[in-house]
Amino acid sequence: MTVLVLVRHGRTGYNAEGRLQGSLDVPLGEEGRAQAREAARALHAAYGTPDRIVTSPLLRAADTAAAISAATGVPARPDARLTQRSYGEWEGLTWAEVRERWPEDHDRRHRGLDPAIEGWGKAADVAARVAEGLVEACDGARLVFAVSHGSAITLGSLALLGLDVHSTVLGKLPHAHWNALEGVHGRWTMARYGHSAATSLVDGSEFAD
Repeated sequence: MTVLVLVRHGRTGYNAEGRLQGSLDVPLGEEGRAQAREAARALHAAYGTPDRIVTSPLLRAADTAAAISAATGVPARPDARLTQRSYGEWEGLTWAEVRERWPEDHDRRHRGLDPAIEGWGKAADVAARVAEGLVEACDGARLVFAVSHGSAITLGSLALLGLDVHSTVLGKLPHAHWNALEGVHGRWTMARYGHSAATSLVDGSEFAD
């Protein structure tokens, strides 16, 4: 069995302002760096040392992964397939600005559908590339930590679980929180959902059961 822990990066200044980042390379803010350190300690305590750590190369994810590497002693390998989807011409805008200028597409997005805007990363395409990177990272491994982004984690998870990539069933994973999937012979199930440094078990039992 492989345990795949999918970690969302810490908070950025854009997150604090409610701005869409997508492919923009925005670094962690001070709060996000603290979140990354706390998550790293909790992950190591709960799961132990991973066989490998993979990360989106965008700064907010890579810096979160660096904190996990420091806690575990395992270097993080960047994989461009784990980057966030592009938000196209919405990048850098707030949701209020998007709603004002593209009301119909804003509504489509919040129903889990792809808006018809220039440069948007289609759900099916993003899900396929993220899932491909995750499956490759898990090959021959017992425990993998993967650091990525909210939409990328959701879409990759839906693909691995065999669910509709437009489904909203997984909700929104908060910053510096994680989900854990368990894979046996290519079949994946959700084992843990929405854990964080504040809620995680830290006695090793998460990975033991």
